[in-house]
Amino acid sequence: MTGTASDLPGLPATTSPPEPREADELELLTGPGAREPLSLAVATVQAELADHEVHSVQHRPGDGVTVGYRVWLRTTSGDLIEDYVLLSSTAGRDVPDDAAHVVSMHGPSGRLLGWRHPHDPALPGLEAGCDPVALEQVVPGVGPVTSIELLGYRPLRRAVVRAVRDGRTTYVKVLRPAAGRGGAPDVLHRLAVLGDAGLPVPAVLAARSDGIVVLEEVAGTPLVEAIGQDDARGLELDRLVALLDALPASVLDLPRRPAWSDRASDYADAVAAAGIHADRALAVGREVVERSRTVDLGPVVATHGDFHEGQLTVTLMGEGWRPSGLLDVDTVGPGHRVDDLACLVAHAIALGPAGEAVARRWEEAARGVVDPQALAVRTAGVLLSLAAGAVHEAHLAMSTADLLDAAEARLGKTVCE
Repeated sequence: MTGTASDLPGLPATTSPPEPREADELELLTGPGAREPLSLAVATVQAELADHEVHSVQHRPGDGVTVGYRVWLRTTSGDLIEDYVLLSSTAGRDVPDDAAHVVSMHGPSGRLLGWRHPHDPALPGLEAGCDPVALEQVVPGVGPVTSIELLGYRPLRRAVVRAVRDGRTTYVKVLRPAAGRGGAPDVLHRLAVLGDAGLPVPAVLAARSDGIVVLEEVAGTPLVEAIGQDDARGLELDRLVALLDALPASVLDLPRRPAWSDRASDYADAVAAAGIHADRALAVGREVVERSRTVDLGPVVATHGDFHEGQLTVTLMGEGWRPSGLLDVDTVGPGHRVDDLACLVAHAIALGPAGEAVARRWEEAARGVVDPQALAVRTAGVLLSLAAGAVHEAHLAMSTADLLDAAEARLGKTVCE
């Protein structure tokens, strides 16, 4: 499907899109107004949109909204077929209006991109990544690829597919092929830096120019499973700090990424844009920003940047669990140790009752490693970012309100709506 810039029917034509208003974008893309851009997105496959439902909502504060839809199309022969379509108000800086497989439209809040999965215009490797036959050209082995599962997908940014071939599990990362943060060359460089330093990161088995990177499965049990089994028995904070201490000094030469708390205002705006708990979220955001200016964040050191139970595997030894694998390294770079520990604690809190014991254990220990006031403020900032993500995820252990409660508790205040 190839498209060019269009104006949505019934809306004023624009010569240049106005500044995006994310609340308006959410309203358009999650409401009845989405039918018009969806109809344009599927029109070039000679089918009419019969019905649709919102499947996923991803809001990147400050960079737009992407919504995935299950759609039912009526073909010219009268058959009803199911498909999956995405609409995005994200800037899509690397996506020209005449890109293959994308329809570019001008809506009331700026540029909209529409495409049918898996034809993500920024991830040319995604189509192959979702096709077991095509993956046989890149995943090591001799037999067929017998199983694939799309584990995660951030439209226009990256995807992760688990693939099984000859009984061996590998992980296929589909990244933007171009240079720049988060692109395949950048991630390969980070993996090499950490691997050369002896960190337990996945080995690279294959890489292609379309952004596909095949990684070996790391040893161990996902830390989140160990937490569920026995509160990650014996895995004290000092073991995790030792893993951070092993990050090489060369990490300081990588580009610095804002910590989660550095974007507290954006995450507060994201909650407010959804029309729930706006006053509380905005107040938490202000407190995090203001207090971050006065607390002692500590020196700039090598950091993981997104350090939590979903990024770690562990192995059970006699006295308890020990770290054995470090996963996504896209965010590795210079930063503050307090932000890695705040991320760890906040994500444990977000597990709800299952994470209470480890969150309490690690938070208490972290107060002896970094400034306690800084830890409290930065943990509140990460909890706010998780609250923004929970707005559109009904299945999480803690709701947006729960996560705001936890953030307010660390700031020592309650904001009434």
